[in-house]
Amino acid sequence: MVNQALPIEETRRERRIQRQRKAIMDAAAGLFASKGYLATTTKDIAQSVDVGESTLYGYFSSKQEVLEAILKQQAEMVDSVLDHMNELKGRESFVDMVDLLLEKLLSTLVYTRVVIAEAWIDDEVLKDFVLTRWQPILKILQNFISEKISAGSLRLIDSSLGARMMVAVFVGATLPMLRGIEPPPSPQQRRTLAETIVDLLFDGLAIQNG
Repeated sequence: MVNQALPIEETRRERRIQRQRKAIMDAAAGLFASKGYLATTTKDIAQSVDVGESTLYGYFSSKQEVLEAILKQQAEMVDSVLDHMNELKGRESFVDMVDLLLEKLLSTLVYTRVVIAEAWIDDEVLKDFVLTRWQPILKILQNFISEKISAGSLRLIDSSLGARMMVAVFVGATLPMLRGIEPPPSPQQRRTLAETIVDLLFDGLAIQNG
């Protein structure tokens, strides 16, 4: 009986640990986004989750480790989108992909703000957690554009530049929400935004008749 109970207790303990780690990461992300990483102390983080610093160190060895956990979570989130990008076939699947990326970025908005802020001032964060994730996305978009050009549905352009422009349109459309100037959209508003972004991309590149 004891041997059977141990896995259950271990699972419960792991769940408690993960919940507390998530609470610490959430609190830290909010502080990093509002005060900045350098201005935030481990004492600030501990106080925001109502624990002592010694307790916080039981979950993370340092403020840097908390930041790395936040960056890692967002990196894994972006990586998961790549699986769906490989399924791109046409306009509707493109809308689905943009909608999915919007959902993931905006559902962890405070984490996304931390990544943007740290990437702006820290070259290692920019390289290891941002550029390494966006390069495969740019490559998939570039291949997608090249295929559409070959099929005659898009006019002849530099596919590499076209991929970058697609990303620029996405970033420009979401920046007010990422900065907190506008509230996150509802699911229907998010879908409309995804459709508008894709319409602009497709219609802006489409071969003009006549």
